[in-house]
Amino acid sequence: MFNDEQIHPTSIIASSASVGAGTRIEPFVIVGIIDRFHGDQPCIIGKNSFLGSRVTIYAGVTTGDHFDASDQSTIFFDNKFGDYCRVGPKAVVKNGCRFGDNVRLNAQVFLERVEVGSNVFVGPGTVFTDDLHPPCPKYRECAGKTTVGSFVSIGANVTVAPGITIGHHTQIYAGSVVIENIPPFSVVAGNPARVVKDFRDLECRPGKFAKPFEWWDAEKKS
Repeated sequence: MFNDEQIHPTSIIASSASVGAGTRIEPFVIVGIIDRFHGDQPCIIGKNSFLGSRVTIYAGVTTGDHFDASDQSTIFFDNKFGDYCRVGPKAVVKNGCRFGDNVRLNAQVFLERVEVGSNVFVGPGTVFTDDLHPPCPKYRECAGKTTVGSFVSIGANVTVAPGITIGHHTQIYAGSVVIENIPPFSVVAGNPARVVKDFRDLECRPGKFAKPFEWWDAEKKS
């Protein structure tokens, strides 16, 4: 049973949190929880969003409109999302991430200190690491943030080393281990990942599109 604001009565919304109009919040969701390291800060959920069952979103998080977080995903302090972003089931977004518009994080993805552009797909089970020698107490001083450009598709179960830059218009095949920067317009595969093709040479074998990912460029021009 939901109230007029489409917030299930078993969910907890902190007094410092704000939820945009038209947002639906499923059972046992927590929005605006304060962690033990940071004080009470606003948590802002955009309009027409959806928070699945048992989603936890900490204070200090801001989402754009049409945000979608699936069941049991967790979003920690100091994360910002653009519009039309999706977070899959049991995904974990740790501190210090920034996302553009239309970013899709699939099930059981893990990120910390990652800056992501717009129109990015991250496959299930992909992990972005951020510590060169875990568990180093000064890891934040050793490796900078990882950066993912716009129009990037990352396959399932990819591992990305700390401080990596992934250029725009890139596809990373499933199971790759990325330990070096990737230039724009790359297709990479393997462990360690290596460039195997130019992104612009990709073909849509079923013939449904003239080129794979052409819908992204169409959106960019519109």
